[in-house]
Amino acid sequence: MAQASCNQEDLDNETCSLSDKEPAPRVQHCTLIPNKKESEYQRKVPLNRKEIKHINKSHLKICSNPDCGSKDNLRFAPYFVCAYFGLLVEKFNVRRVCQRCYRDAENHQSVLVKMLSDHKSIVLGPKKPKNQMVTIDDEECSEDSTESPEEVEIEGDIDNFVKYLVEKYRFEEQVDASFNHLEKRWINNKDKMVELDISHSKLEKNLDSLRKELYRSHEPKICLVDSIDVDTHGNVTKHNSTSSTVEAIKPLMSTCKQTALPPNGMFIHTHIKANQAIYAMRSSLLAPWVFNINIFFFITQIKENTEMMYVIRFDTGGKPRTFPLKYLAYAESSLVQLTVGARVIAQYVEDKDGKLKPSSYYAGVIAEAPKTLNQYRYLVFFDDGYAQYCTHEQVTMVCQSSRDVWQDIHMNSRSFVLNYLKQYPERAMVKLQRGQTVKTELNGNWFQGRVETVDASLANIYFPSENRFEWIYRGSTRLHPLFDLLANAEARKNQGATRPTHNMALVHKKKNAPYVEYTRGDVDRSPPPSIVPFSLSSTPSPSTECVVRAVARKSTSKVLKPNSVSSVTPLLVDELTVNAEHKGRFKFRLNESYKNVAFEPHQCNSKCIAEFPYADGDNKNLNPLSIPMLCGWSREVAKQRHGERLSIIYRAPCGRRMRNMDEVHRYLRLTGSQLGVDLFCFDNFVHCFTEFEPEVVYSKINDITYGKENVRVSCVNSIDRSNPEYVEYSTERIPRQGVNLNLDPNFLVCCDCTDDCQDKEKCQCWQLTIKATALGPSGKIDPTAGYHYRRLMQNVVTGVYECNSRCSCRKTCINRVAQRPLHLRLQLFRTERRGWGIRCLDDIPKGQFICVYAGQLLTEQEANEDGKQFGDEYLAELDLIESIEQAKDGYESDVDIDIDHQSDISQSSSSDDSGEFSDISESKSLMPGNENKNDSCSEKLSAHTLSSTAVRIIQKDDCQKKTRELYGPNEHCYVMDAKSTGNIGRYLNHCCKPNVFVQNIFVDTQDLRFPWVGFFAHVFIRAGTELTWDYSYQVDSVPDKKLFCHCGAKECRGRLL
Repeated sequence: MAQASCNQEDLDNETCSLSDKEPAPRVQHCTLIPNKKESEYQRKVPLNRKEIKHINKSHLKICSNPDCGSKDNLRFAPYFVCAYFGLLVEKFNVRRVCQRCYRDAENHQSVLVKMLSDHKSIVLGPKKPKNQMVTIDDEECSEDSTESPEEVEIEGDIDNFVKYLVEKYRFEEQVDASFNHLEKRWINNKDKMVELDISHSKLEKNLDSLRKELYRSHEPKICLVDSIDVDTHGNVTKHNSTSSTVEAIKPLMSTCKQTALPPNGMFIHTHIKANQAIYAMRSSLLAPWVFNINIFFFITQIKENTEMMYVIRFDTGGKPRTFPLKYLAYAESSLVQLTVGARVIAQYVEDKDGKLKPSSYYAGVIAEAPKTLNQYRYLVFFDDGYAQYCTHEQVTMVCQSSRDVWQDIHMNSRSFVLNYLKQYPERAMVKLQRGQTVKTELNGNWFQGRVETVDASLANIYFPSENRFEWIYRGSTRLHPLFDLLANAEARKNQGATRPTHNMALVHKKKNAPYVEYTRGDVDRSPPPSIVPFSLSSTPSPSTECVVRAVARKSTSKVLKPNSVSSVTPLLVDELTVNAEHKGRFKFRLNESYKNVAFEPHQCNSKCIAEFPYADGDNKNLNPLSIPMLCGWSREVAKQRHGERLSIIYRAPCGRRMRNMDEVHRYLRLTGSQLGVDLFCFDNFVHCFTEFEPEVVYSKINDITYGKENVRVSCVNSIDRSNPEYVEYSTERIPRQGVNLNLDPNFLVCCDCTDDCQDKEKCQCWQLTIKATALGPSGKIDPTAGYHYRRLMQNVVTGVYECNSRCSCRKTCINRVAQRPLHLRLQLFRTERRGWGIRCLDDIPKGQFICVYAGQLLTEQEANEDGKQFGDEYLAELDLIESIEQAKDGYESDVDIDIDHQSDISQSSSSDDSGEFSDISESKSLMPGNENKNDSCSEKLSAHTLSSTAVRIIQKDDCQKKTRELYGPNEHCYVMDAKSTGNIGRYLNHCCKPNVFVQNIFVDTQDLRFPWVGFFAHVFIRAGTELTWDYSYQVDSVPDKKLFCHCGAKECRGRLL
C-alpha cells in the first residue's frame, strides 16, 4: 500500500508526498490539503482566540501515550501513531507524542509496509502495545490549527485507484491468511475456554452452597393460616376451621417440584404379548380397573376376530373373561408425553382424615397437558364426572381407543368431553381468586361459597352453611356465573328472540366479582398445587347454547361495575403496556403567566376578571385544565400541617383562594366568567402542564378531523408508514332511510333555570334524570344521579337528560356536557395488534367527558345487510331499553335460589347405566370421613329440568308487554354504523378492563330509542394512555366467526366473539 510519509516541516507547509516504487496509474499527484470548508471559513471569518472558551491545553504538554508521560520533544501524532498506541482520533482534537514513541510507531509501520510489499501476512507481524487506559477529554477544540492534517486529496479515478491497490497488494490473500490465523487461535483456545467454564461452574456451585449455608438460619418460615374476613368497618372475623384443607395441602408444598417428564413425541401402541402384565376393566367403566396396585393380569390366550379380543385371567382367580383392547391398559408409563384427548387410566388420590392417599386406577381422558402453570401435571377427566391433577407416573395409556375418543367414555360424561375437546384449547371458565364469594350448586341447591384455593383449572370452594370443602372445575356449570350465561341464552332461545344479545355486567354486581373468561390453553397461576378430586358437571358448552345472530354489534348500554381503584388514587405507569406503540416521553411546560397576587378584602364581581377576558372557544388546542392558568388563575399544591396528604388550591385573578368545586362555581357565577367549571380539577395527581409525545413517528397527520372538531386530533404511526383509511368525518349522527328520528324541540321537556341548573329539585331536566332511576335495577330513586359539576362519576343505567335548546340556562350550565364541542386533546395512533386506537395527550380526571359515538343510524334489517356485505366491526346498537329490562331481571334473580323450592322438581336417583344425561351430580365432600369414590351419587338433576328451571327464574311474565313493543309491532334496536361515516369515537378499542364507560344521553330528543352515546373516563387516565371501552359482544353469537381479545388486561376474557 502506498504510504503517506509526513514530517513536521511538511505539516507546517501543509503538504505531503505519496512515495512508492511504482507510480499508480491515472494519479498525477497526491497533495495533503486542509478541509476546504474550514479553510474558506477561516479566511472569511478570522478566528478570534478570545472568543474560544474553556480551552484546556494540558493534554498538549504531555505525551499522549499513557505508558510514557514524557514532556520533552513533543510532535504531532499522525493516524498510524494514534492507531499504534490505541488513541482515539478526533477531528478537532490533536494528539502529540514524544520522539521515542514516534520512532516506535514508525518502525512498526515500516515493518508492516515491508511485509505488505513482500506479500506476507501482516497478521504475523509485530504486535502493538496493549493500551488498557481510558482517556477522557472534555475539550471542545485544541490549539491554533484545528484542522486535521490526515485528509488527502487524490486526483483521478478513485475507484480504479482502489482497485489497483487491492490487486497489487493482494488484499484478498491477506484476508484469507488473517482468517486462517484467527481460526487456529480460536481452536487452540477453545479447550481452554471449556476448562474455564467448568471451573467457573464449580466455583458458582460452591459459592451458592456457601451462601445457602450462611443464610439458612435466616430463611423465613412459610405456613398457611386460617382465612379472615374484613368488613367495611374494619372488623376482622375468622372463617370456620380449615385445618383439614391446610393439612392436606401442607405436604404438597414441599414436594411440588417439576417432575422429570419424558420427551414429546407420538405414542405408539405396541402389541400385547402372552403373559404380559396389563390393567383391565373388571366390571364397568365407572368401577376401578384394579383394586390393588400390586395385582397384575396375564394373557393366556388370544383370539383373532374382526376386532381383536383377548382372554384375560385374573390373579384373584375365577373364570377367564374376554376383553377388547379398549378395556385394557398398559402397566408401564408412557415413554413420551401424553396429549389432550388421550384415553388413559389414572390413579385417583383421595382425602382421608386430612391426608392424601393414592387409591385405585379409573378410566378417563387427558384434559390438560403438563406445563409450568399447572405444576407439570395432567388434568384428567374421569368417566364418573370427577377430575384431578395427576403426575406422569400416575397415568398410563389404554391399549386402544376409538378415533372419536368420547365414544369410549361413559354416557354420563360423554357429552361434556365431546364439547370440551371440540373447543380445546379454548375453554369457558370462571375467573376466580382466593377470598371471592361465588354462588355454587350443591345437592340441587344454590349456596354461597367462598374460594379457598385456586389450583390452575380447579378451585377449592368452602360452603360455610354446610361446613364443607369441595374442589370444582372452573368450567363447570355448578358455578353460577357460567350457569347464568347458559340459562339466559336458553331463555332467550325459547322466547324466540331475534334481537342481539350481550354479556353485560350489571350495576349491582359486587366488587371483585367472578366472571366468565375464555382461555386459549392458559390457566391460572396458583402457589398451592393440589391433586384433590372434584365433581365435574356434564352440561354442554356455552357455545352450543348461544343465540345465533347475523352480525356482531357493540352494546352502548354497558354498565360497568364499580372500579376497585379509588377515585383519588392514580393508576401506576407500570400498569401500561410498554411497547413500540406506547413509547414516548412527557413534556413538561411551565406556567409562564403565573403571578403571585396578594389578596385584599373585597366583594368579588365582574371587575375581578376584567383584566383577563375569556370567551368560549379561546385557547384551543391546549390542555383544557391549563386554560384557567392562562386567564390569571393559579393552581397551587398545598400540604397539610400534620400528614402527607396534598391538596389543591385555586387562586383567582383577584387573589381569592378556593378549595373545592362549590367555591369555584360560586365565584364563576358571581363574576360572570365564561370559564366552564369542568376546566378545574382538585385531584393532586392530575398534571395540567404535562403533555405526552411519542418517541418514534414514521408518519403523521396534523388533523384527522379536517377541521370539523373544535380541537385538532393528530394521527401518528410508530409501527409502520401506513395511514388510516379515509372516513367521512361527521360530529353528528345521520339517520338513514327507515329511521324516523323526531328532532322537533316542541316535544322536549325544558327548564327555566337561571343558576346554571345548580338546584336539581327545581330543574325539570335534572328531575327527568333522577325520576328515571326508579325504573332501574334497584327500583329506587337516586337523588344524586347525573353530572357532578360536568363530570359523571358513575354510569346512570336509565340515561342522563341534559338541558336542551328550549332551556333558559346559559352555556355554562353544569347540565350541558355531551352537547359541547370536543375539548380534550386526543391522538389517533397505530397499535401492533388492534388496528388504530385513541390515546389522550393530557391527564384526564375521573368522570371527564371525552367524546360521543357518531355515525349513520340504521334499522336492524339494514344493519344486518350492511354488516354482512361491508363488515360489522363499527356497528353499535342503541339498546338502552333492553339493558334496563335485563338489569332488572338480573337484579331480581341475583339471590340465593333453592331449586327444590322454586320449582316442582322431584329429585330422583339414577344408576350409572340409566341413560339419563346428568348435568349436576352429587359431589363428594372433602371433609374427613367421606365415602369412597366408587359410591354412586344419591341425588341428580337432569339437564332438561335444570334448564327449564333457569328459564322460569330469569324469564319475565309473558303477559307483561315489552317497552319497545309500545312503539310498534315491528320495533327493534336501532344501530349506529361508523364504518364509512363517523367521528373519533369509532377508533376506541375494546378492553375487558376499560378506562372509559358508555353513557346514554338525551339532548335533541327524549325518545328512548335514540339516545346519544357518550364516553366518560371511568378512572383517572394518565397522559399517553389508550382509551378503551367494553364492546359487550356475546361470544359465539355470530356463526363461524371468532374474534380473540388482545387487550392485555389481567381480567381479559380471552374472546370477543
